[in-house]
Parts: sequence; structure tokens; C-alpha cells
Amino acid sequence: MEIIARYKSNLPEKFGVPRQSGLAPHLKGRIVFEKEYSDPAAFDGLEEFERLWVIWKFDVKEDDTFRPKVRPPRLGGNTYMGVFATRSPFRPNHLGLTCVKIEEISKNDEGLMELVVSGADMTDGTEIYDVKPYIPYADAYPDVKGGFAQKEENLGHQLDVNISDNTRNLFAEDELQGLIEILSLDPRPSYQNDPDRIYGLSYAGRNIKFKVSDGKLEVTEAL
Repeated sequence: MEIIARYKSNLPEKFGVPRQSGLAPHLKGRIVFEKEYSDPAAFDGLEEFERLWVIWKFDVKEDDTFRPKVRPPRLGGNTYMGVFATRSPFRPNHLGLTCVKIEEISKNDEGLMELVVSGADMTDGTEIYDVKPYIPYADAYPDVKGGFAQKEENLGHQLDVNISDNTRNLFAEDELQGLIEILSLDPRPSYQNDPDRIYGLSYAGRNIKFKVSDGKLEVTEAL
């Protein structure tokens, strides 16, 4: 398969990336297409759609082999499930599927077509193999069973986020909204709950230090 585009965002590492798309709706990024796929004619009509499916490659080592059983983070990291019942990156072809909102379609200063999107669950530099419009009547089944991922105890919880004014002023408004959303989703592994531990998250060129206690996340500094 050919790489048709790459994703550009404020999250260079896996830590902090939302576990599913759409959970951080203000988290913006850009899908920048390769030169050979930047013909504007290929995007004709896309402006009529609001959402997009993105097929991409997980950032895993090439020698990672197929794992029939994996440990989903939302099950505490200690419970095994069949890989095809999860969205684990340790799959035969390491392919990911994401639904994003289209914010803007344009050509950048380098003459490459790009899509500004929001709500993605990909890291900066992610290789993209295809994009397809989201079609509500065919793609949405809101009332179907969602397995273990739909159970209330596995949906995760949101944290109250406390960020000082000095730290807030380091970011543009849309960057700040995205940061608050990903922090509120609790990026820590679900089996870690040490109130004294300081975590570090790379975002928008800064190292965000934070700790969590009693359902509240406090940003201690941004370096």
C-alpha cells in the first residue's frame, strides 16, 4: 500500500493520545497529502461531508508479531481479550481506523493539499493509507451492542483539570482546549493510581507535568 498522507499534530508521543477518536473534539491536526496525491480534483465534493474515515498505520515496531490475545488498557491492563475483539495496535497489519471531523480543506504554502481535522486519536507523523467520507445512513448504528467497551465500568472517567493562568497563557485558545480535553480523559495507564507521582506529557512543543489525586488533575508546570 502507498502512503498517501501524514498526520501532523501537537502530540508527538503515544502518551496522551485519546484512546478513541472523538473523545477530544477540540484536538486539531492536519492531514497533509503527498505531492502525487495533492491534485485538487481528487478532493472535489469532499466539502459536502462533515466527517471522514481515516485508515492509518499504528506506530509499532516492524518485528512485533501477531498477538492472538492482548490486554486492553480500559480493562486494567491485566485482562486478556482476543485481538479481533479490540482495537489494539498489535494486529496482523497494524492498521488503525479513525473518524474525524473535517474543519478545513486547503492547499498549504508548499502546494500540498491538507485537511484540518479534529477529534483524531493519532500521533504526529502517522502514516495514512486512505481517507473516505463518513456517510451517516450507512455508517452509524448507535443502538447496537458494543461488547466490553460499552460497559459503564469500562468507559473510563473524566478528571477535573486545574491549570494555572500562567500555564494557560502559553497556548493558543484551540491548543488549550485540546490539552484540557486530553488531560480530562486521564492519559495514565488505568492500573496506575499514585497521587504523588508526577507524569510528563509532550504537547505543542512543551512537556506538561501533572499529577492526579481524588479525581482531580493538577498541571504542575509546562516546560
